[in-house]
Amino acid sequence: MSGPGALQLLAASTERSIAIVLMAIVVVGWAIYVFVNIRQAKVEVGSEVELAPNRGKMPDDEELEGRRLEKVQAFGVLMLLIMALVLPIYWMLEGGRRSGAEMAFSEAAENRGEALAAEQECTDCHGADLGGARFAPVVLDIGHQFSDKESYVISTTWEAPSLDDVFTRFDTDAETLDEVSEVRQILVYGRGVMPAWGLDGGGPLNDQEIDDLVAWLWRERISDEEAQERAKARLAIESAANPDRSEGAVLFDLHCARCHTPRWPGRGPAQLPNNGGLIEVKPGPDGAGRYGPSLNGVSLERLFPEIEDHISFISDGAADNVPFGEFARLGNYGMPGFGRVLDEDEIRAIAEYERGLDQESQAVVGFELLDEAGDDQ
Repeated sequence: MSGPGALQLLAASTERSIAIVLMAIVVVGWAIYVFVNIRQAKVEVGSEVELAPNRGKMPDDEELEGRRLEKVQAFGVLMLLIMALVLPIYWMLEGGRRSGAEMAFSEAAENRGEALAAEQECTDCHGADLGGARFAPVVLDIGHQFSDKESYVISTTWEAPSLDDVFTRFDTDAETLDEVSEVRQILVYGRGVMPAWGLDGGGPLNDQEIDDLVAWLWRERISDEEAQERAKARLAIESAANPDRSEGAVLFDLHCARCHTPRWPGRGPAQLPNNGGLIEVKPGPDGAGRYGPSLNGVSLERLFPEIEDHISFISDGAADNVPFGEFARLGNYGMPGFGRVLDEDEIRAIAEYERGLDQESQAVVGFELLDEAGDDQ
């Protein structure tokens, strides 16, 4: 066995061995004490008056205040010296012992969380390296989003977000695992297409298992610098692939469209289980709203008359039950903050793009039927 479990067993075995040795010393000491006292005991030969030590001849002052007293005093000084040395050493070692115990406990929680994530197939949606994936299979009832005449249930793939940088968007002020609340809330109650995993949200996992998952995610988190480099690389790739879109539009696609554009995460070919046909799922108009509200020049200028307030909100995200905007909307754990991943110019570009979206154009929806080969009909 290796890892934290082995360390805990080793520590327990060591403590047990020390306890056994101390117990043996105490037992042997008492045995010697009893033996010596029995050997020195006198046979009763008279009354208590004759045998009582305080009725017999006692040592004189010269004997009591001589070497005998010095020996007793030396023994007392030795005991004080031992306590003076041992207690500070014990105090110095106690911090390391506690840190070691906490580390072993944390490692055990992280390992349990990793095993639980594999059991619940979290990486099937979020990628083996937790960097996000676009192959998470879901079945969605999209109602009349494509047509006023027919309701559609589609089987498609969903673009799941990355988790190794989740703490750059949520719980951005958390410096220790104990300060994490937003990620735990999302795991318990779900978010968008992601199901609820906690018992309070109707899921299968208890509080300890949720805490283990959070500990695992905390261990796997990447640094802000790594998240920023990845965001820059993605921006360069998407900008080159979409030369007709502005930087703000590309940044919106990468970081905002998942929640604020209809069908964005599930875009692409999809099957219709209820009639066996194929459709091409097209995203709705930019910012028309999905999990998050619609974003356009009208709604945002009313909510944030000053663009600087809009920029701050994108950077910091929504705090739970803290009002924001002109109409004091209450925040919740839905809106993440992007200030640790994107720089100020990039966040300003997103805000300007969102404030330039047209409210009327957001009412447009569309879809394409495909034949069995996937060609447009």
